[in-house]
Amino acid sequence: MTSPPRLRAALLLLLKLVLLAAALWFVFRRISPGQLAQVLARARPGWLGLAVVLFMASKWISARRLNYFQRAIGVHLSEAANLRLYWLGMFYNLFLPGGIGGDGYKVLVLRRIYPTKTAALVRALVLDRVSGLLALGVLLAALTWVVPLPLPALWAWRAAAGCGAAGVLLGGAAATRRWFAAFGPTYWRTQALALGVQAAQVLCALALLAGTGTGTQRPAYLLVFLASSVAAALPFTVGGAGAREVVFLLGAQWLGLDAAVSVGLSLLFYLISAAVALPGALVSGNEVLGIAEKNP
Repeated sequence: MTSPPRLRAALLLLLKLVLLAAALWFVFRRISPGQLAQVLARARPGWLGLAVVLFMASKWISARRLNYFQRAIGVHLSEAANLRLYWLGMFYNLFLPGGIGGDGYKVLVLRRIYPTKTAALVRALVLDRVSGLLALGVLLAALTWVVPLPLPALWAWRAAAGCGAAGVLLGGAAATRRWFAAFGPTYWRTQALALGVQAAQVLCALALLAGTGTGTQRPAYLLVFLASSVAAALPFTVGGAGAREVVFLLGAQWLGLDAAVSVGLSLLFYLISAAVALPGALVSGNEVLGIAEKNP
């Protein structure tokens, strides 16, 4: 008989697959596969290669950021062990979404060396995700000053976005010191790395736009790209697929962008994410444990 946790995991996976199917149905009701194929056919290998390198750089920075969070609670992994475990987590998040996921697997591996730090490890992973969302918010606020948004009193919206971004960063620092004191000394360093992660991914999106020959309205596409990254971070679909495409489509309609280019950019970015995550399948948790034990 299926145990309740496994049944819940199966039902959750089924729900995510249903949402993914609904999202893709919504997208392809509004653009034809032929339009999308034309955009993808224009992609030039050199720019795609640069996009892959930039995405890998973003993940390397992200792994370093997570290691700062871990070291703040006494979990001292070498950069080599941490990077391998991070890549394994990427693989789990994209290709094994029905189980515990990449973050859960990281906790399972690390608590075998640090059995008393399970709760602290969970807090570190949560704060790592939150720092990424804060960085997305900051860059979104910055782009509102560049993109001519179809909003009344646009200057007021831009001022509010700027003040909101500053307030969130300062509030995050205060909240971390107040409720997560162990991570307080690392707050600004990890937040700077989070901005580096998102900046590298913005450059990756720029390379994809250049590679598909999209030379106009690039800041608007980047604004939608960042908004889609927020949607993809929410655990509603498998690996964020579907959610990102829906946001790209709706954002393109709102800002008067080419919908096929928008969805093409989204799919290319997802394919790059999957390709970069795939080597994580070659890493095993025991291998990471062995490296960690040799390099405490």
